[in-house]
Amino acid sequence: MARIRTSPALVLSAGMLAYLAAVTQRSTMGAVSIEATHRFSTTAEQLASLAVWQIAVYAAMQIPVGILLDRYGAKKLLVLGAVVMATGQVFVAISTSLGVAVFGRILVGLGDAFTFISLIRLINGWYTGKKASLLQQWLGNAGQLGQVVSAIPFAALAGTSGWTAAFLTFASASGAVAVLAVFFIQDDRDPTQHHYSKRTIREGFIQVRQSMKRPAVRLAFWTHFSTQSVGTVFVLLWGLPFLVSGQGVDKGIAHVMLSSFVFIGIAAGLFYGWVCSARPDLRTPVVITMATAVCLAWFTVILAPGPAPPWLLWLLIGTMAVAGPASMIAFDYSREHVAKGELGTANGFVNIGGFLATFIMMFMIGILLDLHYSLTSQSSALYGLDGFRFAMPVQLLVIGVGIFFNLREAKLLRLEAKTASLG
Repeated sequence: MARIRTSPALVLSAGMLAYLAAVTQRSTMGAVSIEATHRFSTTAEQLASLAVWQIAVYAAMQIPVGILLDRYGAKKLLVLGAVVMATGQVFVAISTSLGVAVFGRILVGLGDAFTFISLIRLINGWYTGKKASLLQQWLGNAGQLGQVVSAIPFAALAGTSGWTAAFLTFASASGAVAVLAVFFIQDDRDPTQHHYSKRTIREGFIQVRQSMKRPAVRLAFWTHFSTQSVGTVFVLLWGLPFLVSGQGVDKGIAHVMLSSFVFIGIAAGLFYGWVCSARPDLRTPVVITMATAVCLAWFTVILAPGPAPPWLLWLLIGTMAVAGPASMIAFDYSREHVAKGELGTANGFVNIGGFLATFIMMFMIGILLDLHYSLTSQSSALYGLDGFRFAMPVQLLVIGVGIFFNLREAKLLRLEAKTASLG
């Protein structure tokens, strides 16, 4: 088959489209989480399993995918990821039991795991230095438009045509993305310079352990852990029940609020891109500031008497939306300190951070909602305001852990740099 003439803009547009499709598939369940409760007659913990298993598989696959990425390149993994996600959404579409839906979402998580770090590797195959830093921010945030696609067109299609038609339609979209990736994506600007690793899986895990010894890589992990998680929990699962059932927000307005994450995040991403390229000394202070701001916003909403006023809910959403893109700073640390041939493996480890925190938060919120429901002898609504006030503070504890380790690893990185300069 003849190679189609390509260009940096075409290659990275196809890569960003693959990531946008992955974010769409990832967040479709959050757009119909209330419908899923009725379709499968679930408890809060069971509903959480639809997202928790998806996130668990995504996180668990990051290091193996990173090793495969260094060995086989971004193009093959982007194609494979799109095909697996399409298959998973077909299972969700035809599911009438929770078990089948969970299996489908596991496949979505598996396919999704191949996508983001492949996009990061693709960017670094075509660009270096400040340009790569800016593109990581811009394309990473542009891909988040998938949240808008799931919150508005997908939710509307599910409402008019039904569950099965909506999921089958969006499954076909991932199939189309796989075809585009086959024809238009090329791993490196110079196809004769492959930078591919020949490490075995065992050697890859040894490389992961070596990467974990670097303060910069550990700092990248905790940066992602502290900033990516809370917004992801909100968009992927608990945001819609919290707003509609807990706060009494109209469902249409709630979808608009969830969609606003993306547009706010894109604007914030421009600032973070400038920080990474022009003021890298501000990276850690910015991350700590944003993680702390999210904690304060949630603390204020939780303590509000009765349902929070609209301005406070918008403040919460705006804070989470601004904080989320700060997670991309993590990949600036790894790009700066890890060789290109090892970058997929290192970024796989880094990308676990935010999704590990997401997994913990999602699962614990579901358990705590059910616990509150049982403690009140089912006299309160499962997704009522009191239940969310009982469950949501677990997020503050998780972020607090992330802030502590961010400060610790940043200090170690400064000491390492100081020692190297003296040597």
